[in-house]
Formats: sequence, C-alpha cells, structure tokens
Amino acid sequence: MVKLSKSMFQVIILVLIINVTKNTVNGGPAPQYFISSPQNTTVTAGHHARLSCTVGNIVGTCQWARDGFALGTDRNLAGYSRYLMPSHQDDICDLTIDPVLPIDEGVYQCQVSGGHGVAPISSAPVSLSVNSEPGQPYIVQAMEDGVMEVKEGEEVELQCESQGGRPPAEIQWWDGEGRRIVSDVTEHVRRMEDRKTFKTVSTLKFKPLAGQKIKCSAHNDAFSEGKVSDYLEVVLSGQPKLELKTLEDGDSVKIFCNNEKTLGDTKFKWFINDVEIFDETKSFLEIQQFSKSYDKSKVKCSVKDKRNNDVVIRVVELVYKQSIREPKALPKTFKEITDRDSSKRRNKKKQTMFTCIVEEDIAVEPKYVWIDGKLRDMAKNEKMNGTDGKKKYKCKV
Repeated sequence: MVKLSKSMFQVIILVLIINVTKNTVNGGPAPQYFISSPQNTTVTAGHHARLSCTVGNIVGTCQWARDGFALGTDRNLAGYSRYLMPSHQDDICDLTIDPVLPIDEGVYQCQVSGGHGVAPISSAPVSLSVNSEPGQPYIVQAMEDGVMEVKEGEEVELQCESQGGRPPAEIQWWDGEGRRIVSDVTEHVRRMEDRKTFKTVSTLKFKPLAGQKIKCSAHNDAFSEGKVSDYLEVVLSGQPKLELKTLEDGDSVKIFCNNEKTLGDTKFKWFINDVEIFDETKSFLEIQQFSKSYDKSKVKCSVKDKRNNDVVIRVVELVYKQSIREPKALPKTFKEITDRDSSKRRNKKKQTMFTCIVEEDIAVEPKYVWIDGKLRDMAKNEKMNGTDGKKKYKCKV
C-alpha cells in the first residue's frame, strides 16, 4: 500500500478543485445573474416609465410580474397595450410603460426562467409610484346654481371636493378679492375606489356679513400650480345679486336701475363705491369714456320702499378689460367738456351741478366729475373748489 505524503495530498486536492472549476466555466452550467435590476421609481401620470433589467449568462426567458401576477413572456405583452419589452436582445429585459396611468402603480419584479440545469432567477421586488394631478375642484353647493341665498346672520357651510390626486390634494378657499380664507376650515382625505388615488373634501363654515363670492383651489406636492373652481356667489336675502360689466378703454354704457324695466315715477339714487351721486334721479346712469381708473368700482342704485327706506335693487361692478384697439380720444381740457355740453343746451338756462369722486382719502382735488349724469375726466391743470362732507362734493369751475 502506497502512502501519500501530506504535500502530495494537498497537490491532488488542488488539481481536483481546478478541474471542477474548469468544467463549470467552460462546459458546465454557469448560473444566470442580473447585470442591472429595477429600482424603486416615481413618475407622473401621463409620462413615460422604464424599469431596467439586464441578465448575464441568460439561459431562460424574461417576463415581468406586477403585484405577483405574471404579464407574459411575449415581448409585445399582448393584452397590455401600454406595456412593452422593446429590446430585441434576449439578455435585455427592460419594461416600458407609456403613458403611465394611476392604475399602473404597484410592485414589479423581473423574472427569468431556468433551463439546461440552470436555476431561474428573480429580481428584488420594486415599487412603481404614480403621481396624479388633482381633479378639477368644485363647490358642491354650486353644482346646480352658482348663487346661494342666505339670511343675514345665518351660518353657511360649503364643501369643496377634488378627486384623483396623488399625493392627496390640498384644498384652499378664496374670496372674490383673491384673499385666502383660513378660519373654520376642515379637511378630510380618503382613498378612491381604485385604491391608487385620493379624494379630498374641505368644509368651510362662516357667517357672511354681506354678499360675496367664494371659490376653492386644489393642488398637491407634485402639481403646485393646481386648479381653481368656479365662483359661488353668496347673497343675503333681500339684497341684489352682484353683476359684472366688462368694459374697455373709452367705452360708454347705460346702467339701468331695474335692468331696463320701468318703475313709473320712482325716484332713484345712484352711488359709486358707496358715494352718492347728487342730482342723479333718473332710471339709468350713463358712463362715458370708461378707463382703467374705474376698474372694480361698484355702481349701486336704490329706491324708496313702502316704509320710505332706501333699498338697493341693483349692484354692478365695472371690470376693466385691456383693449387691443386704440382708445377713444378724451377731451383735452375741462372747458371743451363744458362747451360741448353747453352747445346742446344753448337755449336752456340751467345751473350745472358737479359731483366729485375722490379716489383716495387724502385727495384734496377731484380727478373725475359727474356732469348731467355723465362721467368725465378732469383736465390736469383745471382747478375746482370742493368741501369735504362724507366724501360728497359740490364743485364749481
């Protein structure tokens, strides 16, 4: 019996290891492995997504699974029109989704089948998250009618909803002047039926002191610009609805107190920004040569009720609209205005009364005057004397 020395035994073991390794690399079943594997990905709905998967020593066939459900080995992924494995190389198994929708959100895994003594392999599961823009917000109480009538002192409760956002939408409330309303607002969020997106409902409670307009907006972290609802107009019982009148530079308009309906011998009172216009008692107010200076001015008309109280029956807000046409020429001097009007009344002896409109509390001279029911610009160098009495002026040239 031949006895092997310790050193010779070590040489034999080394030769066997080399032979096994040589057979595995050159002729044996080398294992499959991932050169690149998918990563957690977040995309915006409507955009393109690509999950990477490249396989080394590939023997089997690629396929993808979503939430544990295999999508199939056909690279065109029949039945999934937006899904595709676009590469023609067997070892590149990338998955593309175009466009991505909220329903595509889930857990994805790249799988490769085995064969010829080679074991199948699967990548680590990864998440595809889809950000969605919040849906158009709307005020529930404005769905049928854009006006809500309430009693003075009555508490109003409004709900604004936005659906389909991910992350959930944040809803904000705004008044007609563009100021944010933050008091007594609560917000609730719940998942939609698709379990992928969210519905946000915001509730606003307040007691209106006067008629006002309310709107809401919705945005989330992925879509910061957001969307805005239509206005809901809240009016107090017995008060007229606010109307908007859009005018351009140089426009003229007649505003009728009762919307062009006759009220007999009724005497009317007219106000602009709550300042009474003296000696205007006709059923309409004529504004000529409108300009941007009057933007957002409110014109009101009142009549006497059965108890001889003044009741406002119409409110019109003048809204300036930028014109692309040349504005109508304004008279150059105040004298031209008076001369033009006096030429129409040459045979009439009538004292002209001017009511001055101040734009600021600190104003000491009027910039605009009402002359016989018509709004006129003051020339820069004309001087007029006036006395302050609750911002009501009688002026003389």
